[in-house]
Amino acid sequence: MTGPCSLNFFAAIATITFISGWNAFLWPLVIGQDPGAWTVQVALSSYMTDQTVNYHLIFMATAISILPLVLVFLFLQRWLVQGVAQTGIKG
Repeated sequence: MTGPCSLNFFAAIATITFISGWNAFLWPLVIGQDPGAWTVQVALSSYMTDQTVNYHLIFMATAISILPLVLVFLFLQRWLVQGVAQTGIKG
């Protein structure tokens, strides 16, 4: 069983791991042949071509793609803040 101090550590690791997985670009770009299996970032890059940039589509897709990151942060926020508070310098 984990102690109360380790919950903050696991919350921080879970947040960092989720964000790095969510922001994966290069590997899915290399192996992704099917546009239906692309990650969000690879799909966002498909809105930019040499001739045009669809800003309205990029901004809307970016706003929607941020929602899972915000939800994960809000869910783990309590443990993240406690971890920062516990590691602060006491003076």
